[in-house]
This record gives sequence, C-alpha cells and structure tokens, in this order.
Amino acid sequence: MHFLIGSNRSPYPTAPMTTPDPEPSEPPTLRILRFAALAVLALAAALLLAIEIVAISPPLHGFIVALMGFPFNESSLRNAKEWLVAGILITPILLLAAALFVAAWRLRFATWRAMAVGTAAILGILAYLAHDDPVLTQPVPIMDASLAPASARESFALLMTYGKQQPLAKNFREPPFKNPYPDWNNRDPAKWRAMLTLHRAELEAHWAALAPERAWWDGLDAYERIGDLTPPSADSDIISFQVMRTLSHQAIAIASLQAIDGHGDQAIDTLLPTLRVAIKLQPESRTLVRTMISVVIERFALETAGFVLDTTPVSPEARARLADAIRGGDPEAGARRLMTVDYAFALNAIMKERAGDFVQSYTYSGRRAWLRAPLNAASPFLYNPRATFNTYGALVADLQDFAGRRELGKITPRMTRFLQEDTRPRFKNLLGDLLLPAIVPAIQKVAENYWRTQDLRTALLARLGAK
Repeated sequence: MHFLIGSNRSPYPTAPMTTPDPEPSEPPTLRILRFAALAVLALAAALLLAIEIVAISPPLHGFIVALMGFPFNESSLRNAKEWLVAGILITPILLLAAALFVAAWRLRFATWRAMAVGTAAILGILAYLAHDDPVLTQPVPIMDASLAPASARESFALLMTYGKQQPLAKNFREPPFKNPYPDWNNRDPAKWRAMLTLHRAELEAHWAALAPERAWWDGLDAYERIGDLTPPSADSDIISFQVMRTLSHQAIAIASLQAIDGHGDQAIDTLLPTLRVAIKLQPESRTLVRTMISVVIERFALETAGFVLDTTPVSPEARARLADAIRGGDPEAGARRLMTVDYAFALNAIMKERAGDFVQSYTYSGRRAWLRAPLNAASPFLYNPRATFNTYGALVADLQDFAGRRELGKITPRMTRFLQEDTRPRFKNLLGDLLLPAIVPAIQKVAENYWRTQDLRTALLARLGAK
C-alpha cells in the first residue's frame, strides 16, 4: 500500500474529461436574411393591425377620409400639408412594426419555423381580405340608364358649348345687381312684384345682354330630346350651373314683368323655352347634377306660369301651348330613375378602378396624388369593388321604391341605416366602407324637390283644363 502514500492518483479508473461542442453559429448572411424576413413580417402584421384599429375606432373614420383629401369631409385635415399627412399615416405603422419586431426577437419567435407559420397566417388573412363578392347584384350599364335619341350627339354637343370646362362658361359672368340683391326663391306675389319693379331696368338690360345665351337655349329647344353622352368618369365635363341659373332667373323675371304689364301671351311665350328645355334635359340625363338643375329650373318656370295666370288674362291659344309643354311623362318612373342615375354613373365611372384611382377620382383637386401608388398596391386588401357597389345597389333599390311610391318619410331612416350600419367600417373592405358614404348624395331633398315640381305640374295642368 506504500506506493499509494503521497500519490494523487485514484485507485479507480476514470473516463477522460471532455467539453461540450459549441452550438453551430449562424452564418452572418443567413442571420441578416432572417432579420430582414422578420422585419417584413412585422411590417405586414402592423399594417393588418392598423386596418383593424381603424375599423373598430369611429373617431378615426372621418380622420382617415379627411387625410385623403375628400372634399365632402368637413374636417380641416383635408387641407393638411402633404408632409404632415405622410407622417400621420406612416409613423404609427412603423412604430407598431418596430414593437412587433422587438417582441418577436426577444421572445425567440424569430426562428425560420415560426416565421413560416406567421407567413402562412398573414397570407391567409390577405386572401380573405382580397376575396370580393362573386357577382354584382345591381348592374346598370350606363346606356341602359340613359337611352340617347338619334339626335343625341348634336344636341349634346350644343348643350356642352356651355360646359364648365369650356371657354364660354369659364368667361361667363353673371350680371350684377344693385343692393338689395334679388331673392329668387321668395315667390310671395307682393314681394315678387316689388322686387321686379325695383330691378326692372337692370333686368331688362341683362335680358338684352344675354342674347347669346338665349340663342343657345332656343337652339336646345329646337330638339325634341336632348341627349347626354357624358363619359362615365369623375373628371368629365358637366353643364355650367351658373349659366343655366342666370338664364332661367332672368327669363322668369322678364315673363313676370310682361304679366305685370298686362301682356299675358307674351309672358307665356317667354317662359316656354325655359320650361321645355328644363323638361327635355331630364329623361336622358346621366348625372344627378344635370337632373337636379333641370328640376329646379322647371319648378321656377311652373311657379312663374302660375303667377302669370294669376296676374293677367292669357288667351286660350297660349294656355294650350303651355299645357302642351308640360303634358306627359310618368312621375313614378321619373322618381325611380332619379334614384338610379347617380349610382349608374358612379358604377360605370369607378367600378373597375383600384383604391388609389378611386380616391383620386373623387378628390377633384388632385390632393394626395402621392397616395395613388401605395393605395393601388394595397387595393385588393382594402377595397372590394363588387361588395362596395352591392351595398350601394341595395340602398338604391330601396330608395327607388320609396321615391316611386312617394313614401318620402322612409328615405331618411334608410339613409341613416346605410351610414350607421351598412357602411360601418369593418376589417374587410375597409376603404370601400369608408369612402362609399362620401360619394352617395343626400337624396332626401332631391326626392322632395322632384315631387314638389310634379305637384306644381299636375296643379297647373288641372288649372289649364288639360288632361
């Protein structure tokens, strides 16, 4: 045993000592690639979360529409500087993406397997967002909504010599009046007489100065029907409201003065071109603007015809000419078409546009032009055209029935449901739900104005003894 004394050797055999192999290090190129892939996934997830946040946050709805520059939105944000808009839109998304990236990296969710699962989930969500309704439930081809007569091209060309984008309309200036400015809507007989008498000299001078516009109007009156070939596009030229309003105001004023002077037949003949053209403009109209201008002019002329009959004798021949001008037409069909015309135009104008093109079409002034490209790229995931117009078409179908049956009290509740429920922004079709209310007109007053005019026409026909 002595050989063990002072020895450090163990009497028992031992295994040789070994150290564990280090984990294989990831090549720098692969690590950078994984880093970049995670960044892309974080950004995609941030964008999807941003869509959901906007969808569930009512205060953000109008904010987003205003940032896009829509003129229909009352917020002052529509006039915000471009750099401010870009910062407001981009900064929160980048911050959210950064937070998701850091969280995934620290929680060790940045493995290739985890990122593959995340990619599959995001692709599934994008496929869901891009899925549109299979069919359009209310298709209205533009020519079906506006059957043009054989003379459509000639009559439309003449009409559009005073289009808003044409030199004649751009250079037109409404004749000025001394104070007080005429109140064209106040048709109280005594006040109407007083206003006309006060401005007689100005009205007669204006009537003479409007000779070119009167000749244009008489040329339109020569056509049996006035076509509308307005291309279905948000930037299409439309008739100048200012020219037509001025001409109609002067015509009813001059006719009224002629009646006050005892020239009943002359007054009716002065009114007839205004009345006939206003009526002819309606059946072929493709735009709500043209339709409503025509309805308002018709109403003014009908009210003035009543004033003429109240003020001075009118011969049977002149009364017959007046009756012929306003006889005919189907009021119910007219009301139904009135509810359809704006839908048909919008459907054909923007149905095939992507989200960025849609926004640019309806901001008119070209605001936020830089948004067109990114919105177009994201369009399939933000905007489902058929779903959007199916929602609009369902509204129009109901409004047609209400207006045709003259159940005008049902229009406002239906519009309220459309705005609060049908187009309440959701995760899917977010941009369609946000922007659709901006292009749908306030139709209640449109329907009321239409039926008020029809009542005037019916009453005047009865007064004239016409059937």
